[in-house]
Amino acid sequence: MTPIVTQTAVRSRLTRSRPGRQRSRGTIDELPSGALRVRVYASKDPATGRRRDLVETIPPGPKAGRLAEAARTRLLNQVDERRQPRTSVTVNQLLDQHFAMSTWERSTRETYAGYAAKHIRPLMGKVQISALDARAFDSFYAELRRCRDHCGRKRYVDHRTPHPHECDERCRTHQCSPLGASTIRQIHFILSGALKRAVRWGWVTVNPIVRAEAPPVPKAKPRPPSPEEAARINSA
Repeated sequence: MTPIVTQTAVRSRLTRSRPGRQRSRGTIDELPSGALRVRVYASKDPATGRRRDLVETIPPGPKAGRLAEAARTRLLNQVDERRQPRTSVTVNQLLDQHFAMSTWERSTRETYAGYAAKHIRPLMGKVQISALDARAFDSFYAELRRCRDHCGRKRYVDHRTPHPHECDERCRTHQCSPLGASTIRQIHFILSGALKRAVRWGWVTVNPIVRAEAPPVPKAKPRPPSPEEAARINSA
């Protein structure tokens, strides 16, 4: 008959081997609450040089020991299959590297830097690239289409100058205006290129932006010639 392993027995073994049961890879620690904390070494962060661990907490209960072992195995599989985030690099840090290594013309670089400073960095700059997913980009593009000034739906006055002045009719209540479709496409291009570098460098395993809904190509707005212009063309 297989002996029944009680929660008390599991805790007893954990207590004797504190601060944690060292496995061939990974540890399981008992917390003061009785929960079990599973920790597995993942990698060294390429940007900061710091150790990175995958951690999961199992609530106390009669199956806690078994669940903790299963969690350790699952986390080890994530490490082995290189699915875990390998860096805490933020979007700002990635953009800094991307801009430094790109070979754009000077005017293009200045334009893209302006888009990043105005739209990308304020909204996404502090987000770790390992936390990005399709929903994050869909939400980001929706905000760009809502208001080019990212007002946060707050009421305020657009002053005619940032310097001290007396308000007149030129200082008006802010009215939201969407960012142009072509500009959103260029912002998408900047982020896509930066994340492709992150994949090549091994900072993320997949490019999350490919799963997002890409901004549509702006519709062409042809301007047919006026009757006078058409007559001049025909007579030329």
